[in-house]
Amino acid sequence: MEKERVAHEEEEKERVERMKKIKEQFTDPNSQWEKDKTDIQNEAMREKAKVEKAKAEAAAQEIKTEEETKTVSKEAKSDSKVESKVESKAESKGDAKGTKAE
Repeated sequence: MEKERVAHEEEEKERVERMKKIKEQFTDPNSQWEKDKTDIQNEAMREKAKVEKAKAEAAAQEIKTEEETKTVSKEAKSDSKVESKVESKAESKGDAKGTKAE
């Protein structure tokens, strides 16, 4: 009977050790899930910020291009006005000379 008790104690001890090893190998996955979740959220936030920055830069570039286009248009208009005035003066002088010659 003593042998049975000792054998039973040994079996119980082995079972406890086996359970301990299993628990060590398979730790609580919740902490790993939380870590992974946080990493994924951080990566998503970085990606979103990167996209928003690119959009803002594109919008700024578009505004700059529009301003340059407006400036060039204004310069072209003022140049054409000056040319028109010069041409009309030349034509009026030509007409005046032409009428005198007749």
